[in-house]
Amino acid sequence: MPEPSLLFFRSHPASDESRIALASSMQSLDSVLLLIALRRYPHALITCDAAIESAIKSSSAGKALPERVGFQKLIEAAKRASNELAALADKALSDFRAARNRMTHEGFSPRDDSESVGLLLEVGLPFLHQCYLQLFSFNLWDALLPEYLRQLTIGTEVYARAKEVVGLDRAYCLKSLGHLIRWSLKASFSADWEIQELVKTEELGIGVEFKLEQRQRLERLLSPEWVFDCPLCGDPQAIVCQLDESELRVGDIVPKRLACTNCGFVVGTAELFLSEALLRDEVATAREAILKDYGL
Repeated sequence: MPEPSLLFFRSHPASDESRIALASSMQSLDSVLLLIALRRYPHALITCDAAIESAIKSSSAGKALPERVGFQKLIEAAKRASNELAALADKALSDFRAARNRMTHEGFSPRDDSESVGLLLEVGLPFLHQCYLQLFSFNLWDALLPEYLRQLTIGTEVYARAKEVVGLDRAYCLKSLGHLIRWSLKASFSADWEIQELVKTEELGIGVEFKLEQRQRLERLLSPEWVFDCPLCGDPQAIVCQLDESELRVGDIVPKRLACTNCGFVVGTAELFLSEALLRDEVATAREAILKDYGL
């Protein structure tokens, strides 16, 4: 069997048997990430469910079951095959499946985005990882390309903090992952002439001048500010970040909101903790320079 076409993986299962068994599930996971990029979070949850079912059905535990079997029976079979899977909470999986059924049969709206993101980050993707690991000895996190795994990890961290804030729409927790995917695939959806014009613009310096003007405008708007390299597109000195003024006065550097003059990524004040998580390493590196520049 030829290697399946995958966008977000850097490695496949070592054995031919596992590679063939997981091909469908890994392709579904590829689609989950594409749907996140399109902000179709409920549909991403439904597709994640398909990836889980496919993985279990293709395992030795699943092959012993009848051909047509429900999600609950598949979960029970997987848990019988692995003590680690057996230890996972039934309530969380039940909530995940209930949301999947409701959205599949009744449709979904933007009101379902926040719930879908939470179930993806806390239940669906971690359970899929454990299924791969326990049933196929294949580490999903190691197999994903590092730049996407990092943003997925950031999304999980931000969600863990954001869920403590009552009434907050937490769909933004996957915003940086979705933006990175769209930016990475941009060339695939651009006409040749668009790419050539972009190259010409850079060669003539027009793009540099425009980005400099944008940066100066943002520096005035986001004071007190600091400029960082963009953690998503990698462009140097492209992120203008507003720092929390009250925290800065006592020597703490806490990013509040930010904007990139190159890739257009923006984090607003209502998207709590995301700027902090994205710029943690950059802030640690620049800490002394920032404090010195502000006379602290």
